[in-house]
Amino acid sequence: MDNQDLKYIKKHYGENFAKLCRELFPPILETPGLLSKIITEKFDNAPTLYEDILPVKNEFKNYVYSFVDVENNNKQIVQKSPEELLDEAGYVLYPECKTEADIQKFKKYYKSDEELCTFRGGRLNSCRVWFAVKKNVDEIKRQNFKNPTRQDEYGTSVISIQFSKGRNSTLSIKNRYNHTVNNPDNTFNSNLDNIISGLTNAFCKKYNINYINLNNYRFLPNGYVLGADGRLYKSNMEIDGLNYCANNVVVIDNGEVIHFDKSKYILIDYFLMHLEDKQIRTIDFSFMNDNLGKNVEDSFVESIGKIKSINLTLDENKNKVIDITPEIGENVQIVANKLNQIIKYSNPNVTEIGPYFLYVNENLAELNLPNMKQIGDDFLRYNKNLTSLNLPNVTQIGDDFLRYNENLTELNLPKVEEIGNGFLYSNKNFKKQNFLRLKKDNKDLLF
Repeated sequence: MDNQDLKYIKKHYGENFAKLCRELFPPILETPGLLSKIITEKFDNAPTLYEDILPVKNEFKNYVYSFVDVENNNKQIVQKSPEELLDEAGYVLYPECKTEADIQKFKKYYKSDEELCTFRGGRLNSCRVWFAVKKNVDEIKRQNFKNPTRQDEYGTSVISIQFSKGRNSTLSIKNRYNHTVNNPDNTFNSNLDNIISGLTNAFCKKYNINYINLNNYRFLPNGYVLGADGRLYKSNMEIDGLNYCANNVVVIDNGEVIHFDKSKYILIDYFLMHLEDKQIRTIDFSFMNDNLGKNVEDSFVESIGKIKSINLTLDENKNKVIDITPEIGENVQIVANKLNQIIKYSNPNVTEIGPYFLYVNENLAELNLPNMKQIGDDFLRYNKNLTSLNLPNVTQIGDDFLRYNENLTELNLPKVEEIGNGFLYSNKNFKKQNFLRLKKDNKDLLF
């Protein structure tokens, strides 16, 4: 692997990924620096990138080649702005409409009985709106089109491009005829690339739009999200518009990307651990509210308590082993896998856990809480990976304990007396269980 591009890719993305690139991109590798530049610009170096790409390697190949003009000396295709592309297509793209007055400026292009519903007001509450007008619009007369159709020159001489607001945008392209032709809100089949190639991606990149139906070269492997910087990031979970990613990265609504310095922080699940300040906190938990509408915290942070020191090492599987010395009590240990997902937790100090303990975590496989006595609601509600659990001193459990876990086969609760509703609601695989002290009137809640 003498090629310098492949050496770079091997170092930053792994040997298997570099071998895949050597297999797929020989023409690009003839131009020094080109392939490594494209890969770096388009992909975060997620630890499982090779494994995630392999099932869709043909789509990956097409995606990478879409940025290169192989027939013209391997030149990287210049990514033009929406304004530049529409100019080539004969249009003037006007700035995004921010106010109702901005929208009304374009009413002059529409006949009185063909005005867009957009001009009635309120559209900006749900959509982002642009207008594009043909440069020769004054020369295109309505009366020259006796049998109007959606795609004729008059109908497409003034278009309104409207992306819905929200996490996943949809697109409507509306033409000049409004409702005097069939389906005028689907001009160009609501595909900007039908106007000029590359326009969809240009819009999404410049205006931070997460469009759910990009052109044929849009490439989004399962579990990845597209940041506003144009790179693909491996997402561990999405909570209320925030994607918590594998590489100390949070991608938030509209694609904004926040990187945390790995020398100072560890992003594990949806928790940020500050190594120097010896603190751990949730990034954002506004999605969880109590019955009064107040935000609540995941009790995982509280279970650790104040921290005296943090020691980070890697085990033989490259898992992060985080040993925490609390100000009071014995050492606590957290183990996170190479994607920074919490897979083990041991805490001999905690006796009571409040609600929402590791509420969204799916990957915890080992849990050691030997002195736990009381457990609040929604304990590991979405966990998928626990197969056995021993809680020898627990006497009371709240609602929705391991509600969606289907894989637990052994559960030891020898002292439990009270169990809330929704207990192991989805589980069907018990082989061993021990509830010796469970009150008689509580047993009918099980299964």
